Amino acid sequence: MQPANATRPPSFERRLYLLSAMFFFIFAGAGAQQAYLVQYLSAVAGWDRVACSLVITTLYCTMVVFRVANLAIFRTWSDKAFTVVGSLTYLLFTLVMAGLSQRPVYAVALGAAVVWGIGAAMMWTGTTMQVLRLSDEAGGRHGTGMGVLYGSTQAGWLTGAVVLGLVYAALSRERLYALYLAAAGITLIGNALAFLLPASDASLARAPTGREVGTVLGRPRVQVAGTLQFLSALAYGVILGAFGRFVEQTCGSRWVWVTIALYPGTRVVFSLLGGGLADRMGQARVLVGGFLCGAVGMAVLALWHGPAAAVIAGICLGLLNSTVPVVASAMVGDVPRQKRRLVYGVLFGFRDLGVAAAAVGVNLLGLKLQMTGAFGAGALVFVFCAWLATRLERVSARLS
Repeated sequence: MQPANATRPPSFERRLYLLSAMFFFIFAGAGAQQAYLVQYLSAVAGWDRVACSLVITTLYCTMVVFRVANLAIFRTWSDKAFTVVGSLTYLLFTLVMAGLSQRPVYAVALGAAVVWGIGAAMMWTGTTMQVLRLSDEAGGRHGTGMGVLYGSTQAGWLTGAVVLGLVYAALSRERLYALYLAAAGITLIGNALAFLLPASDASLARAPTGREVGTVLGRPRVQVAGTLQFLSALAYGVILGAFGRFVEQTCGSRWVWVTIALYPGTRVVFSLLGGGLADRMGQARVLVGGFLCGAVGMAVLALWHGPAAAVIAGICLGLLNSTVPVVASAMVGDVPRQKRRLVYGVLFGFRDLGVAAAAVGVNLLGLKLQMTGAFGAGALVFVFCAWLATRLERVSARLS
């Protein structure tokens, strides 16, 4: 008779929890400030909301390019180097934003977003590769490993959204720069933890060829997963762009930080659950459920106004975006190690493109159409995504 723990999978190394703690603090600081960036720049610089949203768009457009470009430019760098150097650009951005309160220069804001975009793509790539390797050693539980990382990330965002929101509300117009000094201080803790990571092997790092990029893009599974990444990012873009403004207009300003906090709060729980479910039930089923919940959230916003509708929508959208990136990252774990960086860069380039389009696009749409119409259209899009997710079980499993 076998002992009860004979079939128990191996435990994760402690490095997974160090990486997760690092992400907690970085996203409690530099990550969470994104929720207040448009309002902050409008207040201290006097730029209109579309111009402020373009700073976020620049960040994510840069990430689209450098998800893959970093692999060629920094081809000899290890995963740890990607993580450490990339994390420092998060700190740099918060310090630059604090400085803009004294001398607002739009070109400087855009330049800081470009540098941050390069570093963000770098940090996510290096950290994800480390988590996937740790998941290999823990019995191939890639969904679980990525769920822990994303859960910690969103726990950081939740904490930061509340803390920075309270700081923002307590500051006068002349002292708003203190919001970004607070974000920088929190981020610095994450930077310090990044330096504590053990060295990682750089022997598999190499520059991808154009033919290899084309091959990855030609895989049906990549095309389906990439489309889902792009469309699901609309929910994330709505949170950053229109959702906060919509809630402020319909429910009052006191509800904005609550709604922003509910979104990552839901992601904390369902990132952990969704990753484990993907390992047990299959990736497609988890994605279908996530997109159907996202459709419900959008429909509620389109049909009803008020705090209750905002709460329901925040939870539903959070559930959606807690499943898609975790499952997409877990898919990369099925790829041979030497090709993971490239496949990851392509898949998450689709995601960044969706965020960039939504950050300004939804706001521009709101200038011409009723915002409720935009949310109704989003509900239909997510129903389509739920159907598309079922195609993952019918196409080839190859990603590279």
